Amino acid sequence: MSNFNDPHEMFMKPKTEQFGTHMVMTNVQQTNKTKYISIDSKYKDDYQDNNTTNTHGDLLSNQLSTSNFHITLPERINNVRSITMTHAEIPLSYYNISSNLGNNYFKVVESGTETMITVDDGFYSETELQNKINSLLTGQSLNLTLTISSLSKSSMVAGSGTISVHFDVNSKGIHDKYRIKSKLGWLLGFRLLNYDVTTTPVSSEEFSNIKGSKYLYLAIDEFSKGNQNSFMSPLHSSLINKNILSRISLDNNNYGHGSVLPANLNNGYLVSDTRSYNGNVDLQKLNIQLLNEDGLPVILNGLDFSFCLKVECL
Repeated sequence: MSNFNDPHEMFMKPKTEQFGTHMVMTNVQQTNKTKYISIDSKYKDDYQDNNTTNTHGDLLSNQLSTSNFHITLPERINNVRSITMTHAEIPLSYYNISSNLGNNYFKVVESGTETMITVDDGFYSETELQNKINSLLTGQSLNLTLTISSLSKSSMVAGSGTISVHFDVNSKGIHDKYRIKSKLGWLLGFRLLNYDVTTTPVSSEEFSNIKGSKYLYLAIDEFSKGNQNSFMSPLHSSLINKNILSRISLDNNNYGHGSVLPANLNNGYLVSDTRSYNGNVDLQKLNIQLLNEDGLPVILNGLDFSFCLKVECL
């Protein structure tokens, strides 16, 4: 006999009762199913649309197509209750100095003449970047030398006279006060916007750090009004992206430039939100974005990344 004074007995366990020739079962709940979706950017919807050919017929890939793309699942997943990211494989093929990041230039003013110094996109060590910049300065006949040391302060010195160095500019040399913390001067340890450099060396206020992002974000927009986002990624006065699902830590010592980072929940390189839904939510078309710590799409220079989603559904 059922104990109707026991809430667990009354409301949790399935019960069967007979009414004449009919059997009625109550307290029955549909069991959740777990599915795993493996997504690879090379299978994105717009692969052909994000590629063009030059006059010789060579295929030219859109640099951003592997870090911001749409993908359509081959079959719709209905009645989704939650999604979590469990694994990711990220090729560390991005540059630490590039025009996309806005950290490959500064302006030099000597005797009233303005000269832009622009470094080619690439992945540089401190020594390589120092040699490249000094070669560009010499090529422009500028009497200025820059010294960069790993885990140390940078310095600038002029051979003679006074040279003004401006880090608070855009690629055209126009004053730009935005994203100062992402510009070349900040990476080199210089915290002021500009400096007057003489024959006495000017040292940076902080250590140089040109290794690039310490972590990445993966954002997924499933085009659902029931999206319950709980992953916060604040900038100074705003959020990087409201659709961020996970954060991926980078390890330059064990996984350097040119390697593939295998991030998952067990090795500590991956932290994922469990995005829960209210009501009936279906998954089929997704927008995927791989972002750096400033919220900019990561350019992987033609290489693709992959990840796995754990989906709970009815």
